[in-house]
Amino acid sequence: MSTRVNTKLINKALGRDYLSQQELENDQWALIFVGSLFWWLAAWSPDAFDVSMYGRFALMFQAEAWAMAMMAPAAMVMIGLQDPVKRWMVAAGAGLEAIQFIALGYSALFTGGEPIIGVFCWVFFGRKYIRLLWSAISDP
Repeated sequence: MSTRVNTKLINKALGRDYLSQQELENDQWALIFVGSLFWWLAAWSPDAFDVSMYGRFALMFQAEAWAMAMMAPAAMVMIGLQDPVKRWMVAAGAGLEAIQFIALGYSALFTGGEPIIGVFCWVFFGRKYIRLLWSAISDP
């Protein structure tokens, strides 16, 4: 029997693994807030969601659908991060968020939107949710 100490096990026991960071839950609250504002803005100002900003692909769907695609997975991730962590829920929510931000980035970059929106979606959000997905499905 080996008595070597595994660093991952120590970090998990001390609550220092990636999924235990309070910042992750705060990010989900921020996405729910931004999604709510986006939904409100889309409902009250139809021209707020236009092709020059987000691209033609994004406008194939209603703005409310994009807001829902942001808020529902964020809620899944947030609930999944509560102690005890429900990794399947974090993985499902993070996967849906990654798909949503990658699709929005694609739309902005390749179908006539603002390139900075696409880069921001891929570099910041896409990367973040792929990391969260990977952390949820990989062995702690």
